[in-house]
Amino acid sequence: MRRVWEKLLRAWSDAPAFLLSCPGPPRRYHAAVQPISQLRLPQCLLGGEAQLTAFAAANPELTEKLFFAPMPEMFFSPASLRALSEATGAAPADGGIVHLRFGGTRNARVLKGARNGLVLAEDHEAPPLTASRHPFASGLVLPAHIRRVFAYRRRVTRPVALGSEATPMTPLPVACISADLQRAPGRAAAAGGLEIVSLAEFRSLAWAAGPISEPSADLASAVSGRRRAPFVLLPWNLNHAGSAVPTLIERTLNLQNSARPALRLLVLPFNYPGQTGLIRRMIRHVRSTTEGGGRALHGVFVGRLSALASLPALRRLARVAWVDGTDPEYDWTMRRLAACGIEPLLLPADDALTISAETRFGLLHFDTLLPSVRTLRGIMEEVRPGALPLDPAKDKSLEPIH
Repeated sequence: MRRVWEKLLRAWSDAPAFLLSCPGPPRRYHAAVQPISQLRLPQCLLGGEAQLTAFAAANPELTEKLFFAPMPEMFFSPASLRALSEATGAAPADGGIVHLRFGGTRNARVLKGARNGLVLAEDHEAPPLTASRHPFASGLVLPAHIRRVFAYRRRVTRPVALGSEATPMTPLPVACISADLQRAPGRAAAAGGLEIVSLAEFRSLAWAAGPISEPSADLASAVSGRRRAPFVLLPWNLNHAGSAVPTLIERTLNLQNSARPALRLLVLPFNYPGQTGLIRRMIRHVRSTTEGGGRALHGVFVGRLSALASLPALRRLARVAWVDGTDPEYDWTMRRLAACGIEPLLLPADDALTISAETRFGLLHFDTLLPSVRTLRGIMEEVRPGALPLDPAKDKSLEPIH
């Protein structure tokens, strides 16, 4: 696959700049365009943000030409295009700039006058049922100006650009999954970079503005004492409206005592569009459907990794991740977690569920699968407190956890 990618790079070697973009909370960025070397993303473990940073690390020969733009669609007027040209040293109107979009088909965006490509970690094998008439509702349609798709696997359900019979697809080298991890230090050297709060402590404005500076009292309580329950990571793709994660949280909580849980969940949202409504909705769901109610919110956590220097701290907190196999990005997520030294467990799917979601594309219905209550009970019993964090008073490696 590397040879195919290198051949295409040679064809694009005349590009004066490569602009990379992905969805995310706009308030976390201080510039409309900046060199990749200056980029600090809110979350760098999973989803489009991680795919972008891994891509940049896997192609060091492009470093001087790589730039980041959180909202490439804003560059359309003559004044904005001049500003982009001044920032990158390239003239976008002549079609020379290459724009690569990360973060899923439904979040695809284009840069006016550029050669636009989509980097695809998704596989929409099962598009939503009775999708609305919105052209992008199915996840299999792209904006008309997407000229090429770059995929991590050869065999995926290929999306098609509007008005096009077929969109060329190029496979990416394996390095585009983990190249940035190779530069990460072996131990966390400074505080920060791992933000964790319980669902009870979650505040929308603080999460959207970030980084979270206040230490989590609930986390401190969860990692102290002799009978600490092991943590399990639960990746949650916010761009997948049919995700089984909220229901999985509900079932896990109802199978254990909220006062003395058998395990604790650390939810890792990714492909975060900058709107906290999905997380707040999940919190309301947990409060209304679990026996613990509001008390249960103190035992479930939501977190993000904003600096790979704190990856060791995350590994010390949890070594296992449960991965929803109905997530279109599950394959990339599992390969990424494994490269991080975290064991990904693809959850068994023996219980059918239909999820309805009101999205910006209209009302969508998804047939999804998740572990039955009996199967989930067995999975929970297999979780053992093998790699628990030490006493925070004695283990300085826990200091980066906030």
